[in-house]
Amino acid sequence: MGMMPRVVRIALCMAFWHPSFLLFVLLALFGLSHFDALSQGDPVYYLNGAAQATGDDCYQITPAINTQTGSVWYADQVDLSLPLDLQFILNLGNNDGNGADGICFVLQTVGVDVIGESGGGIGFLGDDFQPAFAVEFDTWQNADYGDPIGDHIAMVSNGSVNHLLPSAIAGPVQADAFDPNIEDGEDHQGRVTWDPETQLVQVFFDCELRLEGFVNLIDDIFQGQNQVYFGFTSGTGGANNVHTVCLEENILGSAAESYVCPGANLQLNVPSPNGAATWLPSDYLDDPSIASPVVSPPGGLTEPLVYVISYEDNCGVDVVDTIQLNVEEMTADVLGLEDLTCDNDLLNLQAQSNFPGPLTQTWIAETGAIQSVGGNATVEVPGSYELLLSFQDGLCEASAPFQVTIDTASYTGTFPEQAYLTCNDPTAVLEAIDLSSPGAGVVWSTPNGEILGQGPSVDALEEGIYVATVTNPVNGCTSVYNVDVLDASAEPELLPGVVEPLTCLNPGQPVLGAGVVEYAPFGPPGLTPSVSWINADNGTTQGVSPSSGSFGPIIQAAGTYQMLVEWAETGCADSLLVVAETGEDFGVDISSITFPNILTANNDGKNDSWYPFLADVPDVEALSVLTNYALRVYNRWGTVVFTNAGDGFASGTPIRWYGNGAGGSPLTSGTYWYVVDYTSTCGDSQSGSATGSLQLIRE
Repeated sequence: MGMMPRVVRIALCMAFWHPSFLLFVLLALFGLSHFDALSQGDPVYYLNGAAQATGDDCYQITPAINTQTGSVWYADQVDLSLPLDLQFILNLGNNDGNGADGICFVLQTVGVDVIGESGGGIGFLGDDFQPAFAVEFDTWQNADYGDPIGDHIAMVSNGSVNHLLPSAIAGPVQADAFDPNIEDGEDHQGRVTWDPETQLVQVFFDCELRLEGFVNLIDDIFQGQNQVYFGFTSGTGGANNVHTVCLEENILGSAAESYVCPGANLQLNVPSPNGAATWLPSDYLDDPSIASPVVSPPGGLTEPLVYVISYEDNCGVDVVDTIQLNVEEMTADVLGLEDLTCDNDLLNLQAQSNFPGPLTQTWIAETGAIQSVGGNATVEVPGSYELLLSFQDGLCEASAPFQVTIDTASYTGTFPEQAYLTCNDPTAVLEAIDLSSPGAGVVWSTPNGEILGQGPSVDALEEGIYVATVTNPVNGCTSVYNVDVLDASAEPELLPGVVEPLTCLNPGQPVLGAGVVEYAPFGPPGLTPSVSWINADNGTTQGVSPSSGSFGPIIQAAGTYQMLVEWAETGCADSLLVVAETGEDFGVDISSITFPNILTANNDGKNDSWYPFLADVPDVEALSVLTNYALRVYNRWGTVVFTNAGDGFASGTPIRWYGNGAGGSPLTSGTYWYVVDYTSTCGDSQSGSATGSLQLIRE
């Protein structure tokens, strides 16, 4: 263990040179460009640990030394989706009483340098064999593994040789039905077959079927992989034996259905132990009597070539195989080719051909960049590319140039920069004003708001940032727009007003200082306030004038008044109450009312008008506290020359008399008589009448 793998080319280890290999060497030496390709090529095996090549396609896996381990692996993988029939010769040594431990035939995907533990592990035990399948030819009883007494055969998996664990698949059974000992120094015929249709593995020992088991190798063991390595492991522990395996040069026959391009030279193969076989028909074959003839089909064939081959296997049984050879021009195709888009910024490409694998794939970026592993490639940038396929080391080739283009065209839209939540509209409708394409998709989202609905038109329920994503559904490319939804639902911030006390001298007082703080959620000049007033005591507009449009109406009666202010643009409103009260001097005693007896109406600015006064309250104008003042003036003949009263002289408005007659013309100087009926409602209701004479002087 721990040794580097050694590569052994079987053709060089043989005592003679294979003719096709010699031809290859001669062609190479003379610089010729054409050579015959071999269907399997000269087989190459990798040796690990104690394994050594002994010639004639034979390998000593372990010597007769304690605690040795070795492995031998075929360089190329086999395809488990196709039937497999491998025949080989085993020699398990001649030390029976103290001989150990045996040989394992193994299928694995780990690689060509894997090797397991020595002793009872038979070179297969260990975590390195994950996943793996093995047929063990075990020559030592390990009771803790569930081994029987005699030398035996079993199917195991995943680095375990314990028959008591779930990793055991079939067996153990005695290797030789009639002899418990196979450590007899003799060569023994071994054979393992696999049928992917029935998922049946069969194990033959000395030409007798000894064990079979049903197992899904591809799915249950290798997790869907169908390409695996095959080979052999062995180990010794406290006991030992020489463990040897011999393999036929043509151990792998050509596939039942093979491919070749017209004009190429392909070596076909059947696993005939003695190298002899009969091919029918013999068309296009260089030698139809050998196991590995070269076929050289021409172009223009319309049907596959079907060969029936007869040969004798290691057990002397006549075998008849059929190989169908499809002669076609090789094709190369690229699967997964489409535009690079915003949705698909990485193309996963796969090589495809009418020829089966294994193929050699070469991906070339003439412009652009490409990453590849075998038949798979990834592309992230546009450019010009080419796929080159090679079958059987250049026997047949095909190419597929291709272009990778990019489509990142995005659709655009026009959206409002702001939207507002108001009292009239507590939700804001969010939608595009305009879209560059009717096929554009719009989806709304928000990191800090709340959305009602879905699709291109939604309602914003809270202030916040709302994001409109406009998508081109063809390529997934997007344009993003932000809309700020702002709260414009603030109520007016009102400034309280006051009303001076109502008095008889000032029975109507304006509201002073009432107003609203400017609010400009939409920007200058701010919102427009709409103001109205009502008498809160009776729900009418009685006692206030005007009842709308002014922050300073006149209050004409004591009481409580409500000022309601609403923003005209948003519908948000608030109100406050203003109280009007009467003053302490609201009542005036008019019992001392006195009427003058002279009027000098000469326009000298002194005593030019006639009106009563309150002798006891000279600071209060008598007319200002009277609510009714019916005045009649008579001449000396008893004719009414002036009155402010209506029909019947019942009422009149308090006025001053300037010595004019009913038509407004000045009366002449002389003596006149007056009669006045008056009433005051300032405080307690008071009324009275007065009569007397007065002297009108004009000069």
